[in-house]
Amino acid sequence: MKYIKKIIPADKELKNKLLSEGWTKLKEPSNLGTVILFSLPFMFINGAISIFIAVCLYPPLKGILKTGNKFSISFTFDFYILLFIVIMLLFLALHELLHACFIPNVLKSDKTYWGFNGFAGFVYTNEKIKKDRFLIISIMPFFLLTIVLPFVLDIFGWLNGYTIFLCLINAMGSCADCLSICLVAIQVPNGSYIMNNGFETYFK
Repeated sequence: MKYIKKIIPADKELKNKLLSEGWTKLKEPSNLGTVILFSLPFMFINGAISIFIAVCLYPPLKGILKTGNKFSISFTFDFYILLFIVIMLLFLALHELLHACFIPNVLKSDKTYWGFNGFAGFVYTNEKIKKDRFLIISIMPFFLLTIVLPFVLDIFGWLNGYTIFLCLINAMGSCADCLSICLVAIQVPNGSYIMNNGFETYFK
C-alpha cells in the first residue's frame, strides 16, 4: 500500500485495454458534484438509521425528541475543542482504515493507495476484486462504526451525545459508499470482478 496526495486520474490506455478485453464500464456519476447529488438520499437514510439506534440505546435522546427540547453539543475554545477535532479526524481515518482492512493482501499490494484530500482521508485500489468482496469493503465502515459501535459503547457506558454525534457523522459520510454499493449491486452480475481506473469503475 502506497501513499498518494490524491486519487490518480483515469488512465486512457488502461481504459482502452479494459474495454478491448471485454470489461464493461459501470454507469455511475462522472464527477464529484453528481456523486454528492445522487448520494443525498443515502445521507438522509443513513442518518435516520443512526438516530434510530441512538434513540433506542440512549434514553436521554429519546426524551429530548419527545419533548422537543434542543439537543446540542457546546465547547469552549480551549483544549477540549482541539481534542474534539482531533478525535473526529481520527474517527474519519478509522473509517478509511476499515475499508483498507478488507482489501485482499492490502499491505503487500502495490496497486492500493491511501492519502488525505483536505480533511478527508481516502483508500483507493486498482486491484481486481470480486463483486462480493467489493460490497464488503464498501459497507464495513458504515456497518461497524454506525450499527455495531453504538452497542459496544453502550455496553461500556461510553454512549453519550459526543459519541452519538461521531456515529452520525460516519453514517452520513458513508452516503457515497452506499451509492456505490447500490450501483454495483444492480449492474454487476454475481461472480464478476470489479476494477477501478481513477474515478471510473469497470466489471467483467
